[in-house]
Amino acid sequence: MKYKIELTTAQDVQEFTRIVQGVDVDVRLSGKDEHGSPWELSAKSMLCVLLLGGHIQHRHRMSQNIDWNAIYCDCEKDIYPLIRKFVKE
Repeated sequence: MKYKIELTTAQDVQEFTRIVQGVDVDVRLSGKDEHGSPWELSAKSMLCVLLLGGHIQHRHRMSQNIDWNAIYCDCEKDIYPLIRKFVKE
């Protein structure tokens, strides 16, 4: 299942990562950078938390590499009940 998500604060990123770390299958985040090139990383990775959290905290002060309007969470299981707070309808 693929969901468009919104992670607005560093706390959102940490909470989202904590939630998906409890899922027993792979959970991926994907999107496009500012040039339209695709990127993908594990949603369970603490590195993900650091990278996304750092970008969120600085996004008003520098050019971003991530298109913040197009982040997707992809998982073979339906994890909507777990992440519904972050799903962008």
